[in-house]
Amino acid sequence: MRCGREALRRGIGAMQPGAHYADFARAVQGHVEGECRFHCIRGLGGHGIGRKLHGPPFIANVMPPPGRPAEWPEAFDVFRPGLLVAVEPMIGVGTGDTAQGHGQWPIHTADGSASVHYEADVLVTESGPKDLTDGLFELPEIIG
Repeated sequence: MRCGREALRRGIGAMQPGAHYADFARAVQGHVEGECRFHCIRGLGGHGIGRKLHGPPFIANVMPPPGRPAEWPEAFDVFRPGLLVAVEPMIGVGTGDTAQGHGQWPIHTADGSASVHYEADVLVTESGPKDLTDGLFELPEIIG
């Protein structure tokens, strides 16, 4: 859980105007897989918030694999002031793969290992990211 909170905090810090969406992923993945030695869940990520809850852009939690940039074509688009997104790293202890029934929730790690998921709504401003849900970091950790 500490790894998840810190990964989210670092990812938000990387959401500077002019930075690439991939900078968020690099910060999250670097902390989770490098320092914590856990796994970022593949295929999931954040999204824009606008007229629809899940709108563009897609903000992945992991860098696109080398030689396969088509897996995340927006990776090197830039954060611009006024962008409102929900970012939401999910971390697995044993694997970065998921299992779920077709179109069903919840999502589980493929190996059944423990996982954690944190989410924040962030507004990119001229002076940097503003975490509209920054009180999250003050809440007690709950295991469910």
